[in-house]
Amino acid sequence: MWIVLALITAVCEAAKDGLCKKGLQSLDVFTIAWVWKVFSLPFILPLIFFAPLPDELPKEFWTALLVGGGLNILATVLYIRAISTSDLSITLPLLSFTPAFLLITSPVLVGDIPTPLGYVGVLFIVGGSYLLGITERSSILGPLKALVRDPGARLMLAVALIWSVAANMDKIGVMATNPFFWAVCIQSFISVGLTVVLYSMRARIRGRMQSSMPVLLLIGLVTGIGFVCQMAAISIGLVPYVIAIKRTSIVLGVLIGGLYFLEKDLRTRVSATLVMLAGVMLIAMS
Repeated sequence: MWIVLALITAVCEAAKDGLCKKGLQSLDVFTIAWVWKVFSLPFILPLIFFAPLPDELPKEFWTALLVGGGLNILATVLYIRAISTSDLSITLPLLSFTPAFLLITSPVLVGDIPTPLGYVGVLFIVGGSYLLGITERSSILGPLKALVRDPGARLMLAVALIWSVAANMDKIGVMATNPFFWAVCIQSFISVGLTVVLYSMRARIRGRMQSSMPVLLLIGLVTGIGFVCQMAAISIGLVPYVIAIKRTSIVLGVLIGGLYFLEKDLRTRVSATLVMLAGVMLIAMS
């Protein structure tokens, strides 16, 4: 059952990326970032009824909430700006760098020491990232030049780095309370923070959200379903394997970029993405 739930999470994650990309055709980055989090709350808040309330909230909880919430607010805006700037098939595979960065941040922040197999996974991710930029017209140095020049790629690399720190904050928050209680708290914190950001940019969205409401509601729906399925899968399965299966959303997102948005060099990018995902799997098994 946890495998099924994790696969549903991956499908919802890919659908969310495609819907956000479509929403950006009529709305700005801040609005889509806000919708991504806030419109999912009706599906996430009921989790509080299944979570035992802690007797007290330790200092570690508040530290994780403030640091993790702030980082996620920044990462959310950068994430949406990245997919609005560049192709999904270029930006989404770079999220595979999050496990690579975790090999550095986790030992420092929570004491998780990487294994040799984890380092092998990093080599797969780096190799896949290099293949990502190869086209029929590029030279052997083409991928390095593409990653340097493409603004969306640089932004998504920043997101991957930020999430590698925020993921450790999530672990601290879960250990201080429980998974469902933490999920409700962190998602609510992020939503409030993005609401403040959106309010300061309110002139941008006047008169445009109503016409895009079907897409926005779908973003909230698939985000909420994916989040609930992920929490349920984690509660009955091993966390590394659940997240590894979730990362198959990268391949689905690349396919959406090629088939729906008609992005170029799809075959090369899918091959590179599969190499990067192999690295993610190795890290998950380490």
